[in-house]
Amino acid sequence: MSITACFSLRGVIEGFYGKPWSQQERLGMIPFLAAHRYNAYFYSPKDDPYLREHWQEPHPPTQLDHFRELIALARENGLMFFFCLSPGLQLEYGSEAHFARLVEKYRQLFELGCRHFALLFDDIPMALMHPDDRRRFAHLAEAQVDITRRLWQVLGEWMEEPSLVICPTQYHGLGNEPYIVYLGQHLPKEIPIFWTGRFVCSPYLTEGDAQFFARQTGRRPLIWDNYPVNDLGMADELHIGPLLNRDPGLYRHVSGFVSNVMELAESSKIPLITVAEYLVAPEQYDSEAAWRRAIGEVIGEEDTASFLMFADNVRGSFLNDREAPRLMETLLQFRYSFLYGDRTEAVRGLQHFFREMEQNASRLLAGMRNQRLAREVRRWLVKYWHWAKVGLSATALIEEGIKGRTARAAFHLLGLKRLLKKTERIPAKVCGNVMKLFVGSVLQEATRRGYTARKQED
Repeated sequence: MSITACFSLRGVIEGFYGKPWSQQERLGMIPFLAAHRYNAYFYSPKDDPYLREHWQEPHPPTQLDHFRELIALARENGLMFFFCLSPGLQLEYGSEAHFARLVEKYRQLFELGCRHFALLFDDIPMALMHPDDRRRFAHLAEAQVDITRRLWQVLGEWMEEPSLVICPTQYHGLGNEPYIVYLGQHLPKEIPIFWTGRFVCSPYLTEGDAQFFARQTGRRPLIWDNYPVNDLGMADELHIGPLLNRDPGLYRHVSGFVSNVMELAESSKIPLITVAEYLVAPEQYDSEAAWRRAIGEVIGEEDTASFLMFADNVRGSFLNDREAPRLMETLLQFRYSFLYGDRTEAVRGLQHFFREMEQNASRLLAGMRNQRLAREVRRWLVKYWHWAKVGLSATALIEEGIKGRTARAAFHLLGLKRLLKKTERIPAKVCGNVMKLFVGSVLQEATRRGYTARKQED
């Protein structure tokens, strides 16, 4: 018998910048979300032109067919399908013509069976841009309240229990900013307000911050968590680590929790499984156990061990500054053994680690059962393989150095520098800064010993 989920609204938002998911990816994602007890999917890809740049234009017939299919599938799976419009770049808040077009877009989706809507004002200027609006409204918040209330009234004419969410322009902070306080005080209480926490990408989401937001605005926030999304400046990070640093009692102080996903749909499933476990039972949530279960489910039993070894090297994100923990522990142990124990054994142990890393990378690159995932993570796997080769080259240099074979050490030094340049040209972020620091110390010691010049072997 399943327990009652703690968070009442448990959603995923396709809200990233970049290539939107394909229809097939969405059709595969909705049953997956339902299986993990999510109950809401928000359609809001930033690069769908008919939501943002060209919001005034009607959706093409093919896209309307896609919406009809998604709405029906969501209903079959017990998910609320939210249609999200982002008109703020060109919207004239006081224009009747613009309001009529806004209503037309929502009506189009309503006719397809959609009953849940969102109006997003994120990532636009914090000022009124049109002269007529500046004459009519005192500030941006007043204009946004006015158009939201009018839209709410229209939705109430279409259905007995209208459903509307808004994303404010200032969607992060403490909640005591004049703009967000005005919205909270003047919008209908039934309309949830998205909030990402103190920051756009918040390392922590706490009960205290949520309570403060509620006191200032008069309503509990709807969490928009920008994890695992990896767009814009995070595009070289692979956010497949578990959800971390969300207070276990957060559900008591918010109206729901929505995760923004990566452009990489299949990869997103790994962290989304951990998010789901948190949303259902946050006080029992074990991030590491949830993460291992998630990898086992998405990867498949035969590839789980190899993928876990790789995934340990891409944990770094704004949630987690503990980069490549197994690699870091191995390098710390090597340093201790090299300085205070048997140097030869220390080098052999490190060589074994990097050899295992190389074999693991080669195995995953050669083929995984989940081919969709393999395609998505390939560039990170390639970087992982390159770091393994760099590690083997560095240990060869160290080995020749401790044996006093300076000519061979110089040869490996040249090889190491070439491999390092190749590896660093690959932008995918793997191992954080751990390998860079290790190789940097090896190069520094090699320079100190004078290996840069070819010498006769002793």
